Order: sequence, then C-alpha cells, then structure tokens
Amino acid sequence: MTKRKDGANGTGGAQAGGSFAGTPADRLVRLWRTADQRFGLLLDEVLDAGRQPVIEAALGKLREDEQYNFLDEVEAIAESIQRTDSYGDLSTVTLFWLAVEVDGDLSEPPAVEVIERGLDASGLLENAADTKLLPLWLDPEPLSYLEAADRRALLNRLLASVDDATAYARQQDLIAPIAGPSPRFVAVVGLVEESGDGMPGGETLPDPLNFGLDSVPDPELDPVEEARVREALEHFAEQVKAADPRVRRCEPIGGLNDLLDFTADAEWQADSGLDEVADFLDVASNETADGIVDASVADTGAGLHVRAMDSDGRMLDDRLFTLDGEAVEAAMALLKRRCRRVVTG
Repeated sequence: MTKRKDGANGTGGAQAGGSFAGTPADRLVRLWRTADQRFGLLLDEVLDAGRQPVIEAALGKLREDEQYNFLDEVEAIAESIQRTDSYGDLSTVTLFWLAVEVDGDLSEPPAVEVIERGLDASGLLENAADTKLLPLWLDPEPLSYLEAADRRALLNRLLASVDDATAYARQQDLIAPIAGPSPRFVAVVGLVEESGDGMPGGETLPDPLNFGLDSVPDPELDPVEEARVREALEHFAEQVKAADPRVRRCEPIGGLNDLLDFTADAEWQADSGLDEVADFLDVASNETADGIVDASVADTGAGLHVRAMDSDGRMLDDRLFTLDGEAVEAAMALLKRRCRRVVTG
C-alpha cells in the first residue's frame, strides 16, 4: 500500500484554513514540497468539502516530475482519516479493498459476515479495533475513475452507515453488473479502524506484491513472517470460497490503487491481446526516469494505434494492436489505469 510523508494527516482541519497565504492550491503545493505536517490538515479540509478542483489546480502548479508522487500521496490520504471517540481516544479509519474472482451472476451480495470473520481469524488485521464491509460487488472499471475527493466521500459514507455508502455506490454507478463474462474480477470494499495514532495510508493489509497467493516471494522478507501471512491468506480464501461457490479467488489487497493494479495484472494474464498492451507499457515505463507514461490512442478500424510518451513529451514507442469489440474497451480501461494521461482521437 502507498506510503506517505510523516505527519501528513491529522484529526481535523479547522485550524488549517486561515494559517497560510495564497489560494488553497498554492498552500497545498507549498506545504507538500516542504513536507509540512499541516499539509494533511489542509488536504483533509479540501477532501471533506469535496473540492476536487483544488487538487487539480495544485497538480497544475507542480512540475511534471512531481505530479505523480503528489497525486499518489493525496489518493492514499483520501482513503484514511483520524478521529477521536467519545472517550477522547484517537483511532485511524482506513478503506481497504478485496479483489474477488467470481464465476456466475452477482444477483446475491457477497457473504460479508464470512469475510469479516475470516479476516478477524486470519490475523491479517492484527491492530484492528473494528471492521465493516459494504455488502456489494463493485466493478473495478468505474472505480478507476474515482477521484481523491470521491474516495474520501465513500469513506465518510461508509463510516456513517452501510445504507449511506450503498446509496453513494449506486449514485456513482460503481455496482458490478449482475451478468458478465466468467470468470471476472470484482471488488469488495470495507473499513478497518485501528486504535492509536497509526499512520493513515500506511500498511493496513499485507502488500499483495509480497504475499499474494500467486506472487514471487520477496527475498528481503522474514521467511517465518512470510510463511505465516501466506498461510493466513490461503486459509482466508478457502473460508470465503466455501461460503460462496461463485468465488474462485479472494485476496485482501490494500488501497484502491493497489486493487486496480492487481485486477489489471489478472486481466493481462487472462487475455493475450491485453498481455501485449501490458508488455508495451512495461517497456515504455522502463525507458522513463520517473515511471510516468502518457498515451495517445487512435482507433484505426484495424485496431488501436497507441503512442507512448514520457512526462516530457518525448516519444518512447508506438504500436498497432489488432483488437476489436470488448477487447478495445478492456485495452482502453487498462491504458487509463496504467498511464497518467490518455488522449484519444
């Protein structure tokens, strides 16, 4: 899960509003560049007010080589808040996501009670004081368009009540269609509340790149801890599959960006055409200094002509991919997840 700067989130933002000169976007940029702890206070105000245009304005004031790191941090903070309970104790509340491979229709909701019990029993959420899951199957494609303010809105709605969060998910068209290709990946979202002043946006769940059931082990991980977490993940997945025969695979992932990367990888593995697009983007990204890739896409009738540029606009590569029908839509969704900017036409 994405890391963030120390002190980048606080218990509220009321005192941040009138403390700094300039527009909110100017202040966000200045505080972020200096790693000032007041950055989180001001950002909380912006996010809770749903002022996504302020974040967009701040991005426009940053150098291109700064924009990815800034947005990555903002999105991580958007999915986590700190609050105090009636006793004055501090806790951290964070959105967490599960990737679920399903086979069949989704007319019935996920067995969230089984998932919650499985997570509690697994020890994967060791510091959790409370967890709550939204009993909905969510579609990763519209999730990829959730801005930082939307993520904070989902968090606040789910924190308020399941009904509020359900209404918001329907309003934003996040619900996965009942029928669809099988198997397919969908998502389940929940909240975890941890006692104390843990860092919002920090590691709430095991990194899927380190501990995923199909991942390559990280040589720097402690072998005993790796074995414990891997066993817990396998046991958790088996519990969920036993409770819902539609589930072929279920993995706790972390933040929304982690989920989108994970499901995109799975799609690439399942489709050779998307494999080629993925390889193309991997090569292009490796040729950049900052990993940022912009894409220009044209539908030629014979397929998608994709041009990849770095953050300075330098041409990296171009290729024609012979895709049609749903494969074109899947490739476009993949490009939008992987690239900073996708221009069509």
